[in-house]
Amino acid sequence: MGLERINPINVCPAPGYSHVVKAGNTIYIAGQVARKLDGSLAGTDIESQTHQVFKNLIHGLESAGAGLKDLAKIMVYLTDAGDLQGFRSVKEEYLQNDLPAQTVVIIELGSPEFKLEIEAIAVLS
Repeated sequence: MGLERINPINVCPAPGYSHVVKAGNTIYIAGQVARKLDGSLAGTDIESQTHQVFKNLIHGLESAGAGLKDLAKIMVYLTDAGDLQGFRSVKEEYLQNDLPAQTVVIIELGSPEFKLEIEAIAVLS
């Protein structure tokens, strides 16, 4: 069983890494930020950024034959603890059932324009 490295055509190109790596029935999605396909920032508030991150996650999952229901774990990196409630309210629009395991960390990201980053692991059944 080899690794399949995927860069979805509907996600801003990755500089030097693969957005998605599929190993058998396990899918690893690199940290997704609020970049639109054209590279622009989706917005400056936590809600618009969270929506874009989930859109990117969905595109990544679909490129490997999966969907949100297949998420086993998400790792959420926020830059401001005050954004936690805004993140949660948007997350609930995407993840209502079949909730994955989740870790949330408050951290400084590589670029100050990003309010969050989410990486994920999914398993195809």
